[in-house]
Amino acid sequence: MKLGGLPQQLYTITEWITRIFTANIVWLFFNLPIVYLTFNLFAIKEPAGLIVNGLTIAFFAPFILFPATTALFGIVRKWVTTDSQVPLIRSFWSFYKENYVRSMTGGLLIVPLWIILVIDYFYFANANSPLYYLFLAAGIFMFVFTLHFFSNTVHFHLKLFQSLKNSMLLSLGKPVHTVGIAAGVGILFYISTSLFPVLVLLGLGSLGALVAFFVFRKAA
Repeated sequence: MKLGGLPQQLYTITEWITRIFTANIVWLFFNLPIVYLTFNLFAIKEPAGLIVNGLTIAFFAPFILFPATTALFGIVRKWVTTDSQVPLIRSFWSFYKENYVRSMTGGLLIVPLWIILVIDYFYFANANSPLYYLFLAAGIFMFVFTLHFFSNTVHFHLKLFQSLKNSMLLSLGKPVHTVGIAAGVGILFYISTSLFPVLVLLGLGSLGALVAFFVFRKAA
């Protein structure tokens, strides 16, 4: 029986909620060590413990976070461009295997930049230096650059360094889109962590990827 009107709309909304939730759960599952270490940060009180835990996250990120997030962006790309009915778990695993080496290598190049940036940010913040704002802006740029890298990896067939170059040029050359991605994902993060924490489980990752790829596609 073919649905129409309000029942069809409700069915479509339910379908999308299920897709977003399932994709988020699969992404979190592939990131279980990172998820554990991230939540562990809130239980650590000593600065030395925070540093060790943060560096451990940074160590694992290229091998776990980057491949899993690339696979998530592969799913989101299918939703946006061609096939909203893509078989999610099978496709996620396919994207994960297909892009593992490339995304891991990209992570090995990007994560050290993040480490340097975070160290400088906290150093100048604790020193009450105006340079704090410079590194805050650099962090926003770096965040969008990293998201563009994931989008580039699944959307274009480019060599790694060309993809990194394109991601940087896009982040610098399209400031409105850069601010749009940062604001959109930032609002989602705030809502999920401060207002409705259950959204961290239900869709923060997949919704963030959806916002980032949608704007990327408009800008690219």
